[in-house]
Amino acid sequence: MNLLYRFIIFLITLLFIFASLLLAFYTFGWANPSMLPELISSLYGRWEYGILFIVFFIAGAWIIYPFFSRERSITSVLVSEHGKVDITIDALDSLVKNIAIEQEGVVAISNRIKAVDDGIIIELETEIYPSMSIPEISRNLQELVKTHIEDTTGVKVKAIKVLVKEISKENEKGG
Repeated sequence: MNLLYRFIIFLITLLFIFASLLLAFYTFGWANPSMLPELISSLYGRWEYGILFIVFFIAGAWIIYPFFSRERSITSVLVSEHGKVDITIDALDSLVKNIAIEQEGVVAISNRIKAVDDGIIIELETEIYPSMSIPEISRNLQELVKTHIEDTTGVKVKAIKVLVKEISKENEKGG
């Protein structure tokens, strides 16, 4: 996070703390009952405060915007004399899920893909059958996913990290 973003978050947090404290004092009866209406009426017709509140509104909207927008990350597949071909991380995500679930011993899979300068890093979280060798399944899964992604898309797979998150209660598929 850059410094300006942090500063604006700090200011809005201070404003929120002040407003919360003021309203808490008012609702618990620790403040003069006429204080809040007087405060609001003193703001009436004061365009300077109106501009300030609009700035706070814009800053608040700017802060929460990243939570509602999803950046579609891409990585390069091919650069040639004809142009450039890119693929979205979402498309790679689908490919990884489709191929990884076919690995023998894998019950369920979830993944995260990060685009780096010269390829991608894949993080897999798996559920496997209890009768299978964890190192063998992990190694086979890494090789299967790496080979499939690189052969299918041409994207360089820099690393595949496997986390065995759960051991299935079932012994075998369909069991």
